[in-house]
Amino acid sequence: MKKVIYALMVCIFILSTISAGAQIGDIKKGAAKLKEKAAGNEKATETEKKTTSGATTTVDFKELETQKMEWTSTFERLEKGWDKINYEQYNAKKAEYNKFYADFSAAYKKDQGKDHNDDYTKKLIAKVDGYYTETVPAEKMAALKEKVKRSFDEKDWTVYPSDRVKDIENAQDQIEGMKIFLIKNDPALTEYEKTLQEQKEKINLYVANGGLEKRDAEIEKKLVEERRLHAAAMTDASVNAVVVSKIDKEKYGTVLRVVITSGTWEIENNELGKPKLKFVRVDIATKKADGKCYYVKGSVAQKHMGGGVYGDKYLNIYYTEGEMNCNNVNE
Repeated sequence: MKKVIYALMVCIFILSTISAGAQIGDIKKGAAKLKEKAAGNEKATETEKKTTSGATTTVDFKELETQKMEWTSTFERLEKGWDKINYEQYNAKKAEYNKFYADFSAAYKKDQGKDHNDDYTKKLIAKVDGYYTETVPAEKMAALKEKVKRSFDEKDWTVYPSDRVKDIENAQDQIEGMKIFLIKNDPALTEYEKTLQEQKEKINLYVANGGLEKRDAEIEKKLVEERRLHAAAMTDASVNAVVVSKIDKEKYGTVLRVVITSGTWEIENNELGKPKLKFVRVDIATKKADGKCYYVKGSVAQKHMGGGVYGDKYLNIYYTEGEMNCNNVNE
């Protein structure tokens, strides 16, 4: 009896073990299937991400629209002359735009369902194309030379060397601007640029060697020979006497001759229109202690005292015209 009971217990244990093993096997198989399914989902998600990411990279139409507006603005600034680039840079810019526009127009057609019209930008580019030439236009060269012609006039640049050098420098700056729009080197412009530089150096050398001072001395010498007192318009011994007695001999020298250049006594009125004084203009030739003669300009006047009565005559010196040849005092 005991042996029977023991055998039954062993059978029950064996059956329980087999059942548990089967359940564990099923669990493992289920886990494997879940793992495989998860891997598949992950792979699908990965593929989906790549596809989405790829679409964002290749076609973002809003971004392309923004870039198109920036390109249009670039050519507008070039057309208006706000921005300036040389021919090589401009060609590179156009090539870059053409490459961009191929992508943009394709994206536009896909988004809008029709071809893009780029006439506005094409017109801008066509106009800017016309700015670039192989040589500087004749009218521009003529205008440039006109602005700087005084720098080649010896009678002008020897008197105003600094101004004429400045004219040349302005022309040189203008030439640099012209070069930007040249397709290739312009021999005529290069030659004229060389001429300008040589003339600039010539004027600077003239100044450095004291040319301006020498010319001033020559001009003054010529003026000394040319100065003459004006012809007398009237005579009045009392006026001559005032000039001789009242002049500052220390400053102006001794009076050699007096000429009244006014035809009559001139009246100067006050703010109320009443006589303030009367005067006559005079030219005066003087001689200083150094033996040189000078041309002095002034007037003799009388203050109005009231009732048509004028006071004593007095002398006003306006300025010294300059030295004059003593031999010409009476001419």
